[in-house]
Amino acid sequence: MILTWLANMKTKLILTACLSATLVLSGCGGREAHPVASTNPSDSVFDCAGINREFEANERQILITVKERSQAQGKNIVLGATGALLFFPALFFMDPKSPEKVEIDSLRNRNKVLEQIARTKRCTPPQSQLKEVYKRLDGSTRPAEPSSSH
Repeated sequence: MILTWLANMKTKLILTACLSATLVLSGCGGREAHPVASTNPSDSVFDCAGINREFEANERQILITVKERSQAQGKNIVLGATGALLFFPALFFMDPKSPEKVEIDSLRNRNKVLEQIARTKRCTPPQSQLKEVYKRLDGSTRPAEPSSSH
C-alpha cells in the first residue's frame, strides 16, 4: 500500500515537473508587440520642426526593429532546424508572433499621420529615407502591382 502511494506521488511529481517545464519554455517563445499609437493628443501643438523630429525618430526606430526582425527570423530558422533534427524542446524557443512587424506597421502608420499633419499646417511634409527598406518589407507581404505598358 505504501509502495503504491509512493508510485502515485512519484508519477504526480513527474507530471507536475513536466507541466511546469512546458509552461516555462512556452513563455520563452518571444515577446509582446509594443505598437505606437497613430495619433497623439499633442499632435495639435506640433510645429514643423517637431513633426520632422518625430518622423525621423520613428524611421530610426523602424531601422532598429527591422534589424531585430531579421535576427529573430534567423534565430527561428536555426531553432526550427535544431528542433526538427536534434533537440525537440528547441521548438519552444521560437517566436511565431512576429511582434516586430506589428511595431514597424504602427510606426509607418504614425509617419503617415505626421505627413498629413504637416500638410494641414502647411509645412513641407517629411520625406522618408527608407524607401528601399519599405520596398523590401512590402515585397515580402504584398503582391507586386502590375505595371501598365503603353
